[in-house]
Amino acid sequence: MNNFLKCSDEEKEQSRFYEQFITKNDLVFDVGCNIGSRTKIFLNLGANVVGFEPQSDLCDHLYAHLKRNKKFSLERTALGATTELKEIKISDAHVLSSMSDRWIQATQDSGRFINYSWDKTEKVKVSTLDEKILMYGTPKYIKIDVEGYELEVLKGLSNPVQNISIEFTAEDVENSYNCIDYITMLGDFSFNYSTGENLILSEQKWKSKDDIKNCLNRLCIKNNKAWGDVYAKLLT
Repeated sequence: MNNFLKCSDEEKEQSRFYEQFITKNDLVFDVGCNIGSRTKIFLNLGANVVGFEPQSDLCDHLYAHLKRNKKFSLERTALGATTELKEIKISDAHVLSSMSDRWIQATQDSGRFINYSWDKTEKVKVSTLDEKILMYGTPKYIKIDVEGYELEVLKGLSNPVQNISIEFTAEDVENSYNCIDYITMLGDFSFNYSTGENLILSEQKWKSKDDIKNCLNRLCIKNNKAWGDVYAKLLT
């Protein structure tokens, strides 16, 4: 394990979870790396990490804290379906900034983020996963946490990678179903999920596309503010 970054006990537990997807010197794309909480874990596993973050303030933070780590590269860009310039809505909570008006509206309507606002905007560059794979190589794992913009990110990917994760929220779970459909168009994948920040797989056995949708549907009916991550693992 790379000792460059100090680990709390919680971060060590999180590292153990990600060991099922990442080993030393693997290439990882952290899409929507924000302040780098997951980036740090991937680096501590010895991975080579490319972080993608469009928010200028957060890019400055990431650069200041991780510039000495030779295994980290920062791309000051969003990822999407096409190369373009696009507007991101900046929240007063940086983790909620989003390029998806649909997601913002859904999470406000549910009351989840009713006390937050998205009053500022920032013009950002948008690239694609395909372009970045040409630049860096094919990653072993892609983590996508982009507040409702996950499908657009995936649409910029033309070939399967071994491991992918996407964030889901109950209010916008149809978008997650569409992401699962798109991932299965790329290759033969099985799926699992975790809830909240617990980083524990909820299902003992990995599921098919239809089965994981049913699992998420039951979860979101039971808890209309459920959230977490869906994991996709390439079978062949």
